[in-house]
Amino acid sequence: MCDIKISIPHFYCLEYREGGKKLIVDIDFREPKIFLGKGLIKAWAPPYQEEKISKKKQEEIYRNIKKYLLERYGKENIIEEN
Repeated sequence: MCDIKISIPHFYCLEYREGGKKLIVDIDFREPKIFLGKGLIKAWAPPYQEEKISKKKQEEIYRNIKKYLLERYGKENIIEEN
């Protein structure tokens, strides 16, 4: 398994890093609740932007991000969207 690093570099996004690749997820942390959905996981950042993210990989990334956010903000502050 690759080294995974998740951070919140700005109030408007989350950064997910895995094995040298980076993914920016548009989440607004200024809102009272955090809206999280698989549809937010779209594409790797350059230079890997042409590499497709499979449904399986999208699920894995989603689970990792969800776990991170639950630990940091609590279940009551996360709203899952389809």
